[in-house]
Amino acid sequence: MSLTIQAQDHVRTHSVVAGGGWGSVLDTYLSPYSYKGPAAHIQRQTERMARPLGMDSVLFQTILDIDCSFTKNPGRNVKEYAGGVRYAMNWLKVFRPVRLKVNTSELTFAAGPGLSGYLGCIYNDRNGNNPAQAKADIMVDLSARGQWAFNLLKKRMSLTGQISFPVAGMAFSPDYGQSYYETFRLRHYDHNVVFANFVNMPSMRTNLSLDIPLRKVSATTLRLTYSGYFMQSKFNGLRYHSYTHSFMIGVASRLRRL
Repeated sequence: MSLTIQAQDHVRTHSVVAGGGWGSVLDTYLSPYSYKGPAAHIQRQTERMARPLGMDSVLFQTILDIDCSFTKNPGRNVKEYAGGVRYAMNWLKVFRPVRLKVNTSELTFAAGPGLSGYLGCIYNDRNGNNPAQAKADIMVDLSARGQWAFNLLKKRMSLTGQISFPVAGMAFSPDYGQSYYETFRLRHYDHNVVFANFVNMPSMRTNLSLDIPLRKVSATTLRLTYSGYFMQSKFNGLRYHSYTHSFMIGVASRLRRL
C-alpha cells in the first residue's frame, strides 16, 4: 500500500529523512564572496486530511527542516558555517485524481497557501567585530504539489513533487555597515525589520520523494528524497543567498488515528 495524497480522514502520515549534499552561501554583511561546501539536512513531515470551514479534500501538512552547511571561501582558507531551522504549515486543496490506463497509475494535484518561519545563523571564522549574522523571517507561502501513484515490481509506489514560493512577510536584517552592538546594545534601530516579498526575496523550495513499500502490502515505506532550497534576498543594501541540494533517505508511516 503506497502513501497517497488522497489519505482518508483519521489517517496521518509521518516521515523522517536525513542526508546531505552541497551548499552555497553568500552574505555580503560578512563577506563579498560565495562560500561553498558540504551540507547536512534532516526533514520531518506530517500530513493529514482536514476540513476547515466545512471544506472537503484539504491536505494539512507540516514540514520541519534542520540544515547546516560547512563552507569555505574560493581561496579555501576561510571557513563559514551556516544553519538553521525552518517550520512550515500548508493547507493544500486536493483536486479530483486523474486515473490513467497505463500501469493502473493515478495522478493527483493539490495547491494552496501556507505559513513558514525560519531562524538561523551564519558564522565566519575570519571576521573580528562582526563574525556572525542572524537570519529570521516569517512568510506567507504558496505551494503546489503533484503525486503519481503507480505499480512497479508488484508494489504500489508513489512519486511526489512539491514546490513552495514565499510571497510576503517580515524579515530581520541589519543595515549596511550597522553592527549588532549598535542594534541590540545601543538600541539604534535602523529599519532592521523589513517587509519581505517575492521582489526583494525571490526564493523557492522544492521536494521530490519516492515512496517504496517495504512489503507488498505495507503502511511503512522507504522514502528517498531530494530537496532543493534556493533562498535569496536583498535588504538594506545587503545581498544574501543560500542554495542547497540535499539527498536524503528515511521512512514514512501511515497511521490511523482513533
